[in-house]
Amino acid sequence: MSLINQNLLSSALEIIPKQNFKYLKYLGNTINEFGVSIPQYADSVDVQGSVQAVEVSLYSNLDLDMEQNYRMVYAPLDIGGNESQAQPDRFIIQNSVWEVVKNSAWYEFNGWCAVLVVEIKELRK
Repeated sequence: MSLINQNLLSSALEIIPKQNFKYLKYLGNTINEFGVSIPQYADSVDVQGSVQAVEVSLYSNLDLDMEQNYRMVYAPLDIGGNESQAQPDRFIIQNSVWEVVKNSAWYEFNGWCAVLVVEIKELRK
């Protein structure tokens, strides 16, 4: 079987430890009583995947803010980012909320996505 047609994330998760986290799909915005647009998210869904640190040396290559915390999330989901919708999807990883910055969508092709996420420090628990 060609690697192109194989779900590589599923194969990798047989070797590396799986991590549990929650996924929140962006649904759209509602307008509150003050006329402010408020993003709405679906109820969280439990997911198993992989969460990896982003090397600080890559921050400048990716034009990332050095004051922020970033991770790569690999999950068997169709994840939305800023390039495809008004607000990015979110994750809850170890009691912190993370928002999608960049999406490498392999979902339609291979059943998984790799996304760069940033911690929303204001929502840290």
